[in-house]
Amino acid sequence: MPGEFYIEGKAEKLDLTDIKDLISQIQTSIVQVQNDVSQVVLSSGKQQLSMDFWSETFDEAEVEIDAAGETKDLPPITVEKIPSGSSVLRAVAMFKFRMLGNTNAGANRLSGGTVPETSQVIQVRDDTPGDWGDAINFVDSQYGIDGETREGGDVCIGSIDVSNIVDGNGVYEFQWLMARPLLNYMLFCDVQMGIRVWYSVPPS
Repeated sequence: MPGEFYIEGKAEKLDLTDIKDLISQIQTSIVQVQNDVSQVVLSSGKQQLSMDFWSETFDEAEVEIDAAGETKDLPPITVEKIPSGSSVLRAVAMFKFRMLGNTNAGANRLSGGTVPETSQVIQVRDDTPGDWGDAINFVDSQYGIDGETREGGDVCIGSIDVSNIVDGNGVYEFQWLMARPLLNYMLFCDVQMGIRVWYSVPPS
């Protein structure tokens, strides 16, 4: 009959009034869930949020690393507008480059993985300056690239929690400690550094 509907798996018919009642019940349930979530936030007294912060593109055209294993400066980041009274729960560094180049006739790659606090690692510190701490590790043979080639870049996201260093608003500096490719040279173009911060905000 007009105005009646069947729902799969149910023998009985539903008219439009029944359907409106069901929609109303669903809407009430949604509101209740929203209220429950709000209550959890209020009872804990904190909200947990995250923000990404990025440096300017490096003012040098390329970060060039060579087989001598030299330490390279990377662009700093300004962390700002984290609300006063917030607590940083976790922070990780990010290394972004637009292009990777290899000027050698032979294939190239990173030579050797990270030795903590020693080599082949991106480090961060506050600009006090504080002590350097490891932020992004590399593995042996990472960034393999054919000879005389340029290819698109990537974003490398660290897994190390650096919230003991990145603990709030401020300027943070980066270096690639003893960066070493197999052959001279590897070129990282248009480098940017990033920090992803998770923090809790006290109730207003």
